[in-house]
Amino acid sequence: MYVAEFTLHPKPGHFEELAEIHSKFAADFLSDHPALQTVMVLGDEASGVVRGIAVYTDREAADEVNSDPEFASYNDRIRPLLASPSERVELKLLHHYSR
Repeated sequence: MYVAEFTLHPKPGHFEELAEIHSKFAADFLSDHPALQTVMVLGDEASGVVRGIAVYTDREAADEVNSDPEFASYNDRIRPLLASPSERVELKLLHHYSR
C-alpha cells in the first residue's frame, strides 16, 4: 500500500468551494481507478488547508496519477482558487488501523 498526500491552500474566501471541488474529484477518481483503495478529504478553514490522503495498492499506481489527464484537468480547475501551489507528497503506508 502507498499513500499520496495532496495539500491545498485556498485563497481567502475560497475554502468551501475548493473543499467541495476536491471532495467531488476524490469520489469520482476513486470510482474510476481500481488501484486507488481509499481517500480521505480533510480540511481546516482557520488554517487555510484542504488535504486529500489517498491510499493506493502500490507506488506505481500513485505515480501514474501525475500523468493522468483527469488529474491535470482537475488541477487546471482549482488553480485560480489556490493561494500557493499544491503540494504532493508520497509516503509508504506503515500501518492502517480501522474499526
